[in-house]
Order: sequence, then C-alpha cells, then structure tokens
Amino acid sequence: MKRLHEMTKEQMDEKSLSPLEQIKRTGGVAHPVRQAVDRPVDSMLAVYHDRLTYTFIMNQEVASIHFDRNRKEIFFKGHNIVNMELSMDQMKALKGLQGILAEDEQGKLLFNDYVATLGHLLADNSK
Repeated sequence: MKRLHEMTKEQMDEKSLSPLEQIKRTGGVAHPVRQAVDRPVDSMLAVYHDRLTYTFIMNQEVASIHFDRNRKEIFFKGHNIVNMELSMDQMKALKGLQGILAEDEQGKLLFNDYVATLGHLLADNSK
C-alpha cells in the first residue's frame, strides 16, 4: 500500500531540478514574436501550460500582458484589467495579442481562451 507522504521517482526528480530547468521542462521558454508593421519591436512571448506572458515596448517603457487560463484573468503591467480603466493604447495592445497568438505555434493553444476571457472581461468593464 502506498503512503501519501511517499514521493514517486518522477516527483523526486522534479524536486531536484533548478527553477530554470523546471521552466524549460514545462515548455516555458520565451521566444521573439514574428515582426509585423503594427507590432512593437523586440516583443517576446512565453507560453506555459495554462498561462502566457507577452512583453513588449509601449510608450518607451517595457509593458507586459499576462494571461492565466485557469483563473480566467488578464494582467496588464501587473494590474488585473478588471480593476483598470484601459487607455486606447492598452486596448490596442490587448487586442493585438490576439493576432500574435493566432500566428504563434505555441500561442494557438491559448488563443480561444484568451479571446473569450478578454471579451468577457471587457464586457464586464463597460458596465
């Protein structure tokens, strides 16, 4: 009979990995976004199992959008968009991420959930 406090060999192997090795193992390696006319230069996308982070330059500052599929939350520069009044530039960036996800091999995995979550959150914000 297996005891609850006993770890499997796989669990022990995962515990011995460094944080960087764990990220690499889960597929979370950031990669450059394909450049297009309307996209910021030096944009990066990191897709993990159920979340993603998109970093880019906006108004001469580093900005980021983080999406968590399980929690159905989107953060812009670390702030939950539910609690924000979004500017036109912020809206453009949030909607622009849809196109990036649609074209990116890893991004496609979260595309539908991101679009649905963004639509839901923006509808809630407009009330």
